[in-house]
Amino acid sequence: MKVLVLGYNPPPYQAGSKLEAANYRTWQFVQPLLEDGQHVTLCVDARSPQPDAGLLPANLTWQAIPVDTVGWMARLQAVHDDVAPDCIVAVDFYPALWSTRIRTASPIWMDFYGDPLTISQVARYRAGSDQGIGTAISLMRYPLRRGDVFSVCGESQRHMLVGELAMCGRLNSRTLGYDFVRVVGPGAPPVAPIGELKATQLVGMGIPPDAFVVLWCGGYNTWTDVDTLFAGLSSAMAQNTNVHFLSVGASTYQAPTTAYDRFAASAERSPFCSRFHLVGWRPWQEIPAFYLVSDVGINIDALHYETLYGTRTRLVEMLAYGLPVVTSTGCDLSLRISEKGVGVVFPSGSGEDLARALLDLSANPGGLAAMRQAARNIVAGDWSFRSTTESLRAWVTTPVVAPDRRRGQTTSAVVRVRYALRTQARLLLWRLGLSGRRGSEPRRMLDAGKHA
Repeated sequence: MKVLVLGYNPPPYQAGSKLEAANYRTWQFVQPLLEDGQHVTLCVDARSPQPDAGLLPANLTWQAIPVDTVGWMARLQAVHDDVAPDCIVAVDFYPALWSTRIRTASPIWMDFYGDPLTISQVARYRAGSDQGIGTAISLMRYPLRRGDVFSVCGESQRHMLVGELAMCGRLNSRTLGYDFVRVVGPGAPPVAPIGELKATQLVGMGIPPDAFVVLWCGGYNTWTDVDTLFAGLSSAMAQNTNVHFLSVGASTYQAPTTAYDRFAASAERSPFCSRFHLVGWRPWQEIPAFYLVSDVGINIDALHYETLYGTRTRLVEMLAYGLPVVTSTGCDLSLRISEKGVGVVFPSGSGEDLARALLDLSANPGGLAAMRQAARNIVAGDWSFRSTTESLRAWVTTPVVAPDRRRGQTTSAVVRVRYALRTQARLLLWRLGLSGRRGSEPRRMLDAGKHA
């Protein structure tokens, strides 16, 4: 099958740059398709670094699209027409938005890795303004109305997306019983350690060889609860002089003062400042070495809707290298980590519980060893790229258009206009107070479902 994928640079082809969750998500989708023998054409933003052609598998074609420049849509259309794909897979919100500008009869799979509107809420909070919320909602409607099947990061987001599809009219007379949304949880990448951190290098960073190393790896976003992180680490350090914190990463956004800046300032003022080691962003090929020299990985989030409907890719990558994790409650993945015994989950916002988790793990090397083995087992099985993408891989072999977009099943423009006019008339009657009595259209609609 010929698959046109719109997404981001997978880490193996962008090893020297800062990487975010969308890069890993694209890797999670592309790698199994290549292994299945599908012919993949991957379109990425032309501003991303271009890989060495020698790094690309024979069945992967790379295409750079100059997004947001004059003529980018024509370029994307030309790539599509040249490939003549059997299906299109758009990974993340913006690639899904790009796909709506393609003139195509090919079925489209769209992946929303976290809910775009809850992410928008966090961005508006950071900006201190509601400007842009209307734009985000309007743009969201384009992929919702155009996609044939969707995937999300967890069961909670699945329900969220079904609601959003309903509000866009996709739950209609032709789609009853159709499975619009599939859960594709975050997957663990193939383990291929590159390089090695020597004990002498740890000493050079001020970390003793026998230290209990707590690793943060990745971005500090608006939703990172740096206050609880600092409080929990400080309490653990006060009670165990072997606890050291190693941070690989920095802020994911630009602002006069970021969450990362606040955390770094707190660490610098701490009486334990010599045990906070903030090394900033590092190239992807160096990251596995940090996993291998650490004792536990950590993640911590404030509790709000983005946390509940999103996920944390860094956790599965840590687990892939046998690194147990400590994470706050919130996303579906945190519940799965607790169930599988590959880490410790503590209540969001509780520095005391975070400190207790770290101290308990540091005093229990046998328990850590058991978690390490459980982590390796789960990521080699249910949480591998191949296992997590089973629904995508099956769909790609026989891609289908959603029932309400099939030939002869779409609503004509004339009928859509008639429906829209009837809707406006009924809403006007409602505003005038003439349609609130029993037997009116709104009541009939509700009662039909109630008494069915």
